[in-house]
Amino acid sequence: MNTLGVSFGYHDATAALIAGEQLWMASEERFSRLKHDPNLPRRSISACLAAAGLGPGDLDAVVYYEDPHAKFARVLVSTLAGFPWSAGRFTRSARDWVGDRLWAAEQLATAVAVPGSRVTTAAHHQSHAAQAFLGSPFSEAAILTLDAVGEWTCTSIGRGHADGRVEVLASWDYPHSLGLFYAAFTGFLGFRPNDGECSTMALARFGQPTRASEVRRGLRVAESGDYALADGFLDLTSETVPYTRAFLDLFGEPRDPRVTLPFDALGGEAAPAAAQRWADLAASVQLVLEEAVLALARRAHRETGLDRLCLAGGVALNCVANARLLAEGPFTDVYIPPDPGDGGAAFGAATTVHDRRVAYTPFCGPSVDVAGTLDLLPHLDVHEGSGGTTSDNGRLHVERPGHADGLVSRVVQSLSRGEVVAWFRGGMESGPRALGQRSILFDPRRVDLARRVSTEVKARAPFRPYALSVADDDAAGLLEGTSPLRGWMQTVAPVRDPARVRAGVHVDGTTRPQTCRRDENPLFHALLRAWVAESGAPALLNTSMNGRGHPIVDGPLEALAFFARSRVDLLVLGDALVYKQHPAGGSDA
Repeated sequence: MNTLGVSFGYHDATAALIAGEQLWMASEERFSRLKHDPNLPRRSISACLAAAGLGPGDLDAVVYYEDPHAKFARVLVSTLAGFPWSAGRFTRSARDWVGDRLWAAEQLATAVAVPGSRVTTAAHHQSHAAQAFLGSPFSEAAILTLDAVGEWTCTSIGRGHADGRVEVLASWDYPHSLGLFYAAFTGFLGFRPNDGECSTMALARFGQPTRASEVRRGLRVAESGDYALADGFLDLTSETVPYTRAFLDLFGEPRDPRVTLPFDALGGEAAPAAAQRWADLAASVQLVLEEAVLALARRAHRETGLDRLCLAGGVALNCVANARLLAEGPFTDVYIPPDPGDGGAAFGAATTVHDRRVAYTPFCGPSVDVAGTLDLLPHLDVHEGSGGTTSDNGRLHVERPGHADGLVSRVVQSLSRGEVVAWFRGGMESGPRALGQRSILFDPRRVDLARRVSTEVKARAPFRPYALSVADDDAAGLLEGTSPLRGWMQTVAPVRDPARVRAGVHVDGTTRPQTCRRDENPLFHALLRAWVAESGAPALLNTSMNGRGHPIVDGPLEALAFFARSRVDLLVLGDALVYKQHPAGGSDA
């Protein structure tokens, strides 16, 4: 059976194609270069079909990840609740929905060129629950979905059965949303909601939860697992800002995002009180979110009696909360899909009608051919970009080692010289994290390199930490404890000797690790082991190949453009090495 799942309309539009037991996934932002692109993912659909060697006529089913009619009803009811003050928003929402969003299934049928009878829809949280459970290695599990909002549901507890059936046991409806709660504070702290939650989480590590009692007035969490947003705390129907008078009386005015925060994950002076209040508020919001997640997890454990948990929804991207769930929660094993948000819900939608379980890993993006790009390189002049370096003769230098060992050896030499390496191989990763296929790599002992990458490559806020990639063979020597979520940067872990890898460690002594297995990514695993053998450092610093406000690069042309305009020293492009300066001891191929 060939099934296409699709999410679009809000953010992170994605296509997921299950053909037999094979999965291909691609997010539209990688092709359009619009971060969090919400539009119908035509290019992603085409890329997945091409990777599978299929055409539209080979599809047995196309599934949209939510029910647009039920969602339309919720939008209308919630906007009418504020009438007559919400009359303008009601009119605009009705126009948008009747003119476009209500017809998602029909748009899909036209875009994919399949009969309308093959297109169906799944409920939003049904897609999240399916992506969590049916992509997991568990035959039975409790399921917890934590999201902003789908049609009506914001949170659900369920049970996954051995026959693949997902049973809903409890749910919490709009406006009682953990995702919207955290997003509102993200905006208040001066970051962009639905994108900057990672900044809220990072900022929290510089603060103390001194405002937790005030935050708990807005999000009330009971030991039973019940929770609710307090009436009058946030106005989620507002088109501008959701902060009520009661909210502002508690917390003051929002932070001006134009004012730089003085915190530095790599070390620095203490922040003044005017800035520290923002870190303390972030720490308070993070703590209250963790309390809610733990209470819900304990309820899921009580209601199912199972020791394994599958977790999905956008809140599952909070790796600090995930770490606390693993440390203090009642479950012995936890699975989180590589893209637990709306992008990964495309996979979940497909599994709701597919006739078998499918393994879901980050390494399911369509592969791209770099040969044509490499053939172009001898004919291109190199111009100095923003922070870039003009080559010594106006040309890029290309080296083809001819075998994997030679490529790894040359990259380790480059890293040992203190160079920054862009590593582009294979298909794009599924999800928001680069895991050794679209990565920027450098020596984690070098804080100066981290600062250079932050300012001249990534334009990254200094309070946001970097992450480490380590071969699974070496993980025990680097990280304290064990965790099933360390493979794909889904949790944080304490580092045994932070000074050895200071550039990849946050101020609290933790990192967000990727423990790479040989069977998942053989050449990247070989690079990590070779780096350890050469340098004695137990890991590499790994960050995604993109600049601020841009998606992770997709194809070789985007990788080449990124390389040319940034202060990256070496680009691994497939099986070739591309230099701006003629490499010592190397030769052009």
